Amino acid sequence: MIKLGPDRWRLQVAVDSDLVTGERRRLSRTVVGSRSDAKEASQRLVVEAGAGRYGGGRVTVGGLLDQYLGSATLGARTREDRQSPTTRHLKPALGELPLWKLTARDCDRLYARMAAQGLGPSRVRCAHVVLHRAVAQAVRWGWLTRNPVSAATRPPGPRTTIDPPSVDDVRRLLDQAWHADVDLWCWLQVAVASGARRGEICALRWCDVDLDDRVARIDRCVTATAADGIIITCTTTDRPRVASLTRQAAAALAGRRAGATDAAQTAGVELADTSLILSVDPGGVRPWRPDAVTARWGRLRASAGLPRIRIHDLRHFVATELRSAGIDIRTVANRLGHARTSTTLDVYWGWVPARDREAADHLDTLLDANAALTSSSSNRAGSKSPPAQVSMVSCSS
Repeated sequence: MIKLGPDRWRLQVAVDSDLVTGERRRLSRTVVGSRSDAKEASQRLVVEAGAGRYGGGRVTVGGLLDQYLGSATLGARTREDRQSPTTRHLKPALGELPLWKLTARDCDRLYARMAAQGLGPSRVRCAHVVLHRAVAQAVRWGWLTRNPVSAATRPPGPRTTIDPPSVDDVRRLLDQAWHADVDLWCWLQVAVASGARRGEICALRWCDVDLDDRVARIDRCVTATAADGIIITCTTTDRPRVASLTRQAAAALAGRRAGATDAAQTAGVELADTSLILSVDPGGVRPWRPDAVTARWGRLRASAGLPRIRIHDLRHFVATELRSAGIDIRTVANRLGHARTSTTLDVYWGWVPARDREAADHLDTLLDANAALTSSSSNRAGSKSPPAQVSMVSCSS
């Protein structure tokens, strides 16, 4: 504690070496006040330094984001999705801010500015998730002792009502695809039969399906990004799974195999077992792009005259119909490729009005006054009978 002049002091505290650069550091603060005020400020500075409040040293929020995205194990599509809010919003607003100075208020102000610019809740929430995970990594690296983003106001996430297509809608789409786009019809048959993701179906090879036993092994996924182009990676959960196929799907794949064999012979190439089932070339080397499947789906849906149904809703359709039929949740989750059954129940299983009506009818049977009267008369002869009808009481009474 050095006296600079009347009621003016300089405080200096030695702290641990910078974890990023390795340099020895000394914190310095200037305090205006009495000697007692300077001593109190010095004690607070020592406590903060000892608690690792300034562990990040010279690293900025922008530097942390770069190191986080460079070291995190992320899929190509996930990396692209997180790079976008980082480049457009997080780094321009917080990039030059020292990491140790980042507060929950800084985050809330950023989220408010993004909302004022007309960005949707999902976009703001994505920025929050990226920032929170990056700072959480800084805590694991020892740059901070706590994550200030955890105290920020988490942007509300959009909660959509699950409304899967009906059986009639799916049948109508399959019939329309059979007449308008046979290749897409084959894709849809596999999608409805397996509940697999869009990119997983595009990555299927002939060696992955057994048409005799009607099973498909799903262990790869096609991803398309602006930076990397088309790549084939492992599935989202990094776990291979086997899904049984319907007879319609097996027949569609058999017809696809015959057509692909003829096309390969005409082009003078060999159709190997490792060739892709859905490919843009006769040799089965280049897969369908997932976004191209979505575009074809949009044209099919428009030609069928159906309301807006997402291609992803087919997975909701499979989950809802199988659970409504009494298939156990573990089997349904495996077909959809979910690591946790809670995802299947909370996100993919839609509300089924018919089953809800069954629940009401069951309760009606239990509470039916006439049934209660019959049961009471048979069990307790001569006792006072319950009323045959329950009167409704108004709210005002």
